[in-house]
Amino acid sequence: MPPDVPQRPPLEIVKQGRVWLVEEYRRGARDGETYSTHDEQIDAVRSAKSRMDADTHPCAVRWDGPRSVSEVYWNPLFECLVVGYDDLVGAWTVVPEAGTCAMAVHDSREAAGKRGKQLQRAYDFKHLHAYDRRGESYEERDHRFLRHDVTRSGVRFSKEAIESVPPPERDDDPEETDAATTSDATEVDYVGPASPGQLGASIPDVTKVEFIDTDGVVHRYATPWDGGTYAEILAVSSKHGTDGGVQPAFSERLSRWETVDDSAHVATVHESGTAPTPWVAYRVGKHTLGEIGTDLPVEVRLDILGDIVDAATTVADSSLPVCGLYPANVHLKGGDSGWRATVSNWGIEWAVREALGVDHGSPFTAPEQLDGRLTPTTVVYQLGAIAYWLLCGTTPVEETATGSRATMRTGQLRTPQPVDEISQAVEPVLRRALAPAPDDRYGSPIAFYRDLTGSV
Repeated sequence: MPPDVPQRPPLEIVKQGRVWLVEEYRRGARDGETYSTHDEQIDAVRSAKSRMDADTHPCAVRWDGPRSVSEVYWNPLFECLVVGYDDLVGAWTVVPEAGTCAMAVHDSREAAGKRGKQLQRAYDFKHLHAYDRRGESYEERDHRFLRHDVTRSGVRFSKEAIESVPPPERDDDPEETDAATTSDATEVDYVGPASPGQLGASIPDVTKVEFIDTDGVVHRYATPWDGGTYAEILAVSSKHGTDGGVQPAFSERLSRWETVDDSAHVATVHESGTAPTPWVAYRVGKHTLGEIGTDLPVEVRLDILGDIVDAATTVADSSLPVCGLYPANVHLKGGDSGWRATVSNWGIEWAVREALGVDHGSPFTAPEQLDGRLTPTTVVYQLGAIAYWLLCGTTPVEETATGSRATMRTGQLRTPQPVDEISQAVEPVLRRALAPAPDDRYGSPIAFYRDLTGSV
């Protein structure tokens, strides 16, 4: 079925020396066909918009510098691609909202949805909206430019990272696939966090990705998930994804997590994979303990700590000691009627850092971890650090990495000053949990929690 939408590449407006060029979009590579040159940027923008409308290009990208975009102009014809059931046709169709002809027709919603995503990528539609048989929206997906927010201040592109994405998979009907499979469609690669756009193509349920933490070797993203729930994605930086030892380190920790992810206080794993880099998507709540932990009533903090103890006891394995207990990895669900905690990560980030030989350390890192070791009581130290923070309102050691390492190795902690509702009797319990020598700590999370709750 021939579509009524021409398949042409986006345009880009770029500065070359003292003149502005209107070219085929090549992600800033400056090697596309040049359509016109202009002395002023405003003239180049006008020319690009005119050509975009006249020749039916999907959009025009205005570069503000060699690696940054300042604006994207969209052709109304490419505003939205719609997947829905057509009663007249008696089938599921993929139709441009501003068009008059279906680009694809399928017997099932799943096939139409998959084809819609392929056509959105191939033809550069700004939005994809998918509706069920009742006409209710069940999925929305933005163009990669919008998902990455390429006009946001601070976003930068890597000209060295330009590479093509494989063409969309073929459907059974060759007439419907010819246009899409001949596309020169590409994805945007970032300096640093290159994973979100690639993950969007790898994980079917991902429609929008928000950066949470993209500074280290393992990046963290947030995304909506099915049924109005929330998910996070943990992914190895594209810079290190193929380094030796990274994938086994990631997989070992993930495998242990997946075996118990149906437990009440262990974060549920939705999906995982190894391309483009090792990643895992898992269910989270609206908040993390790091965001609101010290704002909660003391009795709630203790209950949440009990959830973390339960999770750590569940995941613990004599052959694979537990780590990864940080406030940011504790996810809270509920509200005024009660909070429930689930825990994620379980040492994935630590294991990847160790595989790469990357330095690490925080107020919640046990001393032996600085030497690349885990022990059965590493988890007790991390629970003690979280308990100290929850009950004293500050971390047990300095926030700076240098200060943390020095005080952790010697056991020189800040003197615990519990909040008003907590007895000073918790001090020796916290100190024992945070002992620098693993053998001097409590033997298990449960033993620590029992003494802690008995002393408050």
